[in-house]
Amino acid sequence: MHLTVYEQSEIFYFAFVFGIAIGVYYDFFRLLRYLNFNSKSAVILQDLVFMSSSAVLCFWFAQVTVNGHLRAFVIAGHLFGVFSYRYSIGMLSGFFFKIIGNILNFMKRILKNITEKLIEIAHKAIGYIIDKYSKVYGYFVKKSSERKKIETN
Repeated sequence: MHLTVYEQSEIFYFAFVFGIAIGVYYDFFRLLRYLNFNSKSAVILQDLVFMSSSAVLCFWFAQVTVNGHLRAFVIAGHLFGVFSYRYSIGMLSGFFFKIIGNILNFMKRILKNITEKLIEIAHKAIGYIIDKYSKVYGYFVKKSSERKKIETN
């Protein structure tokens, strides 16, 4: 397949833009890590999902633009786009993700504390109700057994 210089530069530009899109897509996984989904198994799973889905997307891009042929300018466009995004806007987004992650983790701790307090209060209230119910139930059981004794005598 022969491509003119204009077509090659156009495909390189689209590959560059597609590389930026892959960089934005990777930011989603970076946000997950800032939100404490960063255990060893979670990171491995996230990396596998990112790498396999990006590989499929890049393959589809190559299928559409250069009929599935391996072209160095397409790979260069992808890499240039990813690294351009990562070391420009990606640096800022990483900073903001860190702030957002810290805020959300702080809110998570507050909600966890509130939930624990509410569960403790509910547990005490239920215990109080059960205690009162068992006393009332015990009273009626005692009265009914006394009545049975009186009726049988």
